[in-house]
Amino acid sequence: MKWNNVKLFTGLAAAALLVGAADLNAAAVEVKIELPNIRTIQTNTVGENKTDDLYLLVTGVAQGAPVARQLPEGKTWKSNPKEPAVTPAAKVVLWEGKLEEGQFIALTVAASAGSADGKVDEAKRKEYFEKKAASDKKVEALTAGKLADAKAIEAARQAVNKQNAAFYKSINELYPKRKGDSYVGAFDVIVANVGGKILKRVTPTGLLAGEHYGTAVKQYSKIKYTRENVLTKDANGQFYELQMEPMGENDESVRVKMLEVEKVGDVRTVTDYLVDVKISGDGKALKFELAGEHPGPTIVHDYWDWAE
Repeated sequence: MKWNNVKLFTGLAAAALLVGAADLNAAAVEVKIELPNIRTIQTNTVGENKTDDLYLLVTGVAQGAPVARQLPEGKTWKSNPKEPAVTPAAKVVLWEGKLEEGQFIALTVAASAGSADGKVDEAKRKEYFEKKAASDKKVEALTAGKLADAKAIEAARQAVNKQNAAFYKSINELYPKRKGDSYVGAFDVIVANVGGKILKRVTPTGLLAGEHYGTAVKQYSKIKYTRENVLTKDANGQFYELQMEPMGENDESVRVKMLEVEKVGDVRTVTDYLVDVKISGDGKALKFELAGEHPGPTIVHDYWDWAE
């Protein structure tokens, strides 16, 4: 009887180990971070019916390894209100792969637009990557091997956002206004596997210059409603102006609005872009919730600090 009990115990222990191993394997999650839309509301290039040369600079860390890449690689997208840079038919994948338990991705996506005739200044891009890497090294969370829980993720989000806000406030030293490419805006994406569950944060850099409300000179990246000025094409090919909400259909994407109002001589100019961010876990789109609300005088002026 005792021997049978031992055999029974041994069998149960082995089964438990097998279950534990299965749980460990199940904890890994396939993750995809996509940009299904990048819409031009108003071009950086001055004048009617003008087109921007747009590209993204993606930096940060993924599974502990540094990231520094341009999208599209070595060239630009042509973009204007009627011809968006990125559409769902040709969406951009920022990152795709498997996250093990505790692993995380922390990326900063910065947009640059201008009239560079499709050419990218390689020296400028190299300088940007070097300066951004030096800035990232000031954030201890980016060197952490893991993000263990929601508290750690939130602390990382705040630290990355604080450092990036400081970095981009002086970005025009690298991207002079109206001289070739111009900085448009930036946001952070943090995704972590905590206990087999994907936790995420999307955080715009916020207000870098000027005031939140009104039409004065300013520069910001925010999660907010747009005005009724986003050109959208219907099934018949006709364009109409639409107000875009902070999140996409079924709350499965969050939209970051990037705007700069400036004076070029005596002329007031506006650059305005809208970027959709979508995150999937094991092939299923994850829903977003908005956080850190700042009510404004009208719905157009409401904004949120981040989405999770």
